[in-house]
Amino acid sequence: MTTEIDQPRPTPAAQIANNAVVPDDIKADIKQFGIDGFTGPIKLYEPEEAAALIREIRINNQDSSKALYQNSVNYDRHFDIPELSRHVTHPTIIKYLTAILGPDVLNWRTEWFPKFPGAKATEWHQVRDYSYANGKPQLLPTESEWNAFIDITVWTTFTPATRDRACMKFVKGSQREWIFDEHTATDAGRSADYDVAHANTGFFGYDFADFKIDPKWEPRSEDVVELEMQPGEAVIFTASCVHGSTPNLTERETRFAIASRYVPTHVRVYPGQDSFSAHGATFDLADYGSVLVAGENRYDHNRIRTENNHGTPFGWTQS
Repeated sequence: MTTEIDQPRPTPAAQIANNAVVPDDIKADIKQFGIDGFTGPIKLYEPEEAAALIREIRINNQDSSKALYQNSVNYDRHFDIPELSRHVTHPTIIKYLTAILGPDVLNWRTEWFPKFPGAKATEWHQVRDYSYANGKPQLLPTESEWNAFIDITVWTTFTPATRDRACMKFVKGSQREWIFDEHTATDAGRSADYDVAHANTGFFGYDFADFKIDPKWEPRSEDVVELEMQPGEAVIFTASCVHGSTPNLTERETRFAIASRYVPTHVRVYPGQDSFSAHGATFDLADYGSVLVAGENRYDHNRIRTENNHGTPFGWTQS
């Protein structure tokens, strides 16, 4: 590891948006989210719906001819997989997001996470502006200082996610602490000879131990939550809450999940970038755009996509 870049760290803050409206039926969930940095499981689909969805998603995943990026990393497949185009606007997801981020919300990324039989645990990590990937911030707020609740992930599993099948795990309340610093200079995951297929780390070739502010840090056992979930359930969390996953200890069962990521509309996405590199791949942003999933876009600093790559408008329709 090379030396740390000398960059001041903002004071940790974790605040629900001032203009967020919290419906009565989820007030307890949002309160817990504010304390812990995550809330769930939250049911989005019945198990049989989840099973049907994963069948269609896996079939469509085989055809990448209309995918936004022509590489082996499954980013932003909501642009070409119809089931994911619909999923990112699920009304329950939007209900929770607007209760945290406020009324105007963008979906800026999706990531497809399979954990194959025998896959190792995903190591503890903490993300704020996603500069861990290549040293460049991918998110930049324009109307506020850094806030732990400016980037929200909705992680939905379509198969059982149990302790032996790679469930998510969290360190409660860690969004208020600086435990990992993405601005630390490192070669792991960023070097030109990166090979994701042979990367021997728990985070897709990046070694998040390089980013620890205190190299000896380990979470207190009483703060760790291993969140078991059933097919069709989601957990909503801020990426600045330290998180990871357990290993997949099974011999034949793959855990399939989709992470959809959201920000308020004032946040600049990929500021000043026409492309970016991550996980050993290059992503050309020529056809990229964020998707407005709630409210209005009053800014002109992000390109907005209203249709997927099949020409279908984004939006929820009851199947």
